[in-house]
Amino acid sequence: MNSLIILAISIFVYVQIYYRFPEYLSNKTHIYFGIFVFGFCVIYYVLNYQRGFAFKVMNNINDASNKPLYDFEGQYYKNNQIDLLKNNLAIKQGWRCINCHNPILQKDFNTYQINYSKPLKYGGENNINNLGLSCTTCNTFRPY
Repeated sequence: MNSLIILAISIFVYVQIYYRFPEYLSNKTHIYFGIFVFGFCVIYYVLNYQRGFAFKVMNNINDASNKPLYDFEGQYYKNNQIDLLKNNLAIKQGWRCINCHNPILQKDFNTYQINYSKPLKYGGENNINNLGLSCTTCNTFRPY
């Protein structure tokens, strides 16, 4: 109720200024004041009659502002990182399987798996130069 009184007082003051000093208020000022009054009424309605909606919106805003831009623990980041690694390996291999050299098709890209070219137990190094993309057939019949 206090907010409606404040709105009424501000409208009254605006009208009094317009009647006493009309040359100081342009059409642009009238439009801005009208937008202010309309926005004030919308916010008043939402906060008083749609409390649950306003609470959810404010909670979402708070959660979004408190969440870090890059969440290194999140599942999306991990999946995105694996996809980037797969894409880089495919480019490095010329979009071919590392074992059978069949072409890697874009529609089958998600079925390809990252494997070591030379496994660690056979003396392969644990770095990106020893990684490669292999197709599902090569993964199925892989001897090691």
